Amino acid sequence: MKIESIKNINITALFASPINHLLIGQEMLLDLFKTGDEEKDKRTFVEAPGLKVLIFPNRKKEYVFEGTRILVNDKNEVLPNDSDVIDDFEKIIKSDMVEQNKVAAFGFNYDTVIIPENSSFKSIDLVGSKVAAIKDIKSAGVNILFEKDGVTYVLEIKPIGSEQKFVAHFNAHFSTNKLPDTKELKEKINKEFLKFKNTIEKI
Repeated sequence: MKIESIKNINITALFASPINHLLIGQEMLLDLFKTGDEEKDKRTFVEAPGLKVLIFPNRKKEYVFEGTRILVNDKNEVLPNDSDVIDDFEKIIKSDMVEQNKVAAFGFNYDTVIIPENSSFKSIDLVGSKVAAIKDIKSAGVNILFEKDGVTYVLEIKPIGSEQKFVAHFNAHFSTNKLPDTKELKEKINKEFLKFKNTIEKI
């Protein structure tokens, strides 16, 4: 298989204790990310108990603050190397809104559309013979959890309607209480994407 398009690139930080949402305000967030361009700065702010979300629809970016997690999403359909996702994440982490020393883990998420290189490929080909022996399977997917070099990975593949396109989600999870610096985070988000790409190409 191969990646046809990238739908979302994400970095997530998990905190050891709940984030103080009183420190996170819409104007404070806007100050971090405003460009001065009226169209680019159009935004939606969602607030609920234990949740704050700032969305820039014209920039295809989202900043999500949950109980113990911060998520930065870039839906610009670009490669990690061309994304500002790490720079945006660093702006939040280095602000007065969060306590960086309480980070317990971090990870990257990649959401893509993948296509088989063989036109005869069917979703049933993703599963073993024992599962394939079930009669009348209309579609099939996979959800795999594995570890390598101290990193925990999740790979999910599901068909989209036709048998010729699939949604693939890949998560790389690092359990550490120390965030790497900006340069290393950029290296890691690219390295893990290549690992994802290579994994997909083996299927």
